[in-house]
Amino acid sequence: MRAGGRPAPLSPGPRRSLTAALFARYLGTGVWTPLQVLFFVRIVDLPTSRVVAGLTVASLVGLLAGPAAGRLADRFGPREVGVAGLLVQAAASAALLTVRDFTGFVVVIALVALGKGAFPAISGALIAHVGGEDKVQYRARLYSLQNLAMVSGSLLGGIVLQLDSRTGYTVALLADMASYLLAAVLVARLGHLPPHPQDPGTGTRKRALADRPFVAVSLLAGVLVMFEPFLAVLMPVWIAEHTQAPRWTISLCFALSSVLVVVFQSRVARGVETPGEGARALRRSGPAIAVAVLLVHAAAQVPQTAAVALLLAGTAVLTAGEMVFTAGEYAVSFGLAPAHAQGEYQGVFGLGTGLGTAVGPPVLSTLCLAAGPLGWIALCGVMVGAGAAVPRVVRLAERDTTERAGAAAP
Repeated sequence: MRAGGRPAPLSPGPRRSLTAALFARYLGTGVWTPLQVLFFVRIVDLPTSRVVAGLTVASLVGLLAGPAAGRLADRFGPREVGVAGLLVQAAASAALLTVRDFTGFVVVIALVALGKGAFPAISGALIAHVGGEDKVQYRARLYSLQNLAMVSGSLLGGIVLQLDSRTGYTVALLADMASYLLAAVLVARLGHLPPHPQDPGTGTRKRALADRPFVAVSLLAGVLVMFEPFLAVLMPVWIAEHTQAPRWTISLCFALSSVLVVVFQSRVARGVETPGEGARALRRSGPAIAVAVLLVHAAAQVPQTAAVALLLAGTAVLTAGEMVFTAGEYAVSFGLAPAHAQGEYQGVFGLGTGLGTAVGPPVLSTLCLAAGPLGWIALCGVMVGAGAAVPRVVRLAERDTTERAGAAAP
């Protein structure tokens, strides 16, 4: 222990192992994610509509795994639960090669989705243990590496798309499976990470889903995180069908966003450590996202060169909002979670943001493609309003934590 009772910093070894494990996983995700729909449509020969519907339902089911997996990590230790989860996901990924019909597709993709839903909670618990006192900064650096890994993986996936053969898709799927196995080996190298003791005030483990202010914060973050499907789903359609910008602008926008995150995410996260600082960061992200939405909408009203400029400006502002949001969500989710329940709380926070990502595409399609300009204005209002509400809800959550600590003190 340091003087004053503060824990000494952890050796860099565990951080390196966890960083390498997460980089391997995101690299595999980057390779496979752009390919999965085409694999089931072109190789398994399933209708596109059924594949999309199956993936959507499976992703919603997968969200339920987060709190449960986090609770297991809190009880038995995140290293053991993490290794087991990665091995199960590797098996589920390999099982995709056995899919021959829609029933098999639904069963296997649901297993894959459950593993993916559990991943944020388990990785959050691991980061909380390994990250030490500056776990928010450490998580921000991981986010930069996550984007680098995803972009690198997508370049490899692009080769598979060009080949468009069963062999290519099989190799990509095996690469995804191998990334799970490599990550499991690296996580196993961390050694045993003992779970935190139960809540010293009650002798129990508080249920994160019963912490209403925390759940409210996660749902507000779920509203703000719709910037992800806005960039990944709505903007490609908007650029291709509603602006005069060339279609290669879509790739340019993705590349710009990834580069900005890799270069600037750690810098943006500096000084955002406490829940209060995180709440203010989330509040600032709302207006940034709203400005980006207006710039992207305006690109449909101007000639080609101006449209490209507006789309790139909108992407830059949207990415700035993303980076501020990311710094804020880490500070809030880690800071409001009790030490004895980090895994479960990260799972519940992931449930809130996961819901936002899942419902984002239909919500954005309704507001931006069906409702016209008023829908775009409404989206801006929702983003600003959600961000503005976060600080008050975070204060309520902090007050609740303080009151519980005071009640336990006698």
